[in-house]
Amino acid sequence: MDALENGLRTISSEGLAMLGADQLAYIRPHQVKGQTIYVVHGANGKELAGFDNYTAAMAACYEHELEAVALN
Repeated sequence: MDALENGLRTISSEGLAMLGADQLAYIRPHQVKGQTIYVVHGANGKELAGFDNYTAAMAACYEHELEAVALN
């Protein structure tokens, strides 16, 4: 086992959450004053931006070279 593999086996959950944080995002609908907006979140959960529709949120991810992933 090399040093990198050993380091990944002992990484904290916080450290694991930061892997890919600058490359991954997810979109989550939120209700604001009875209206649905779509918020792009970084992999670490930080809210990055809100949009009126899902398509605009996806386009923003693409424009900023973020890979939007689905959450189940």
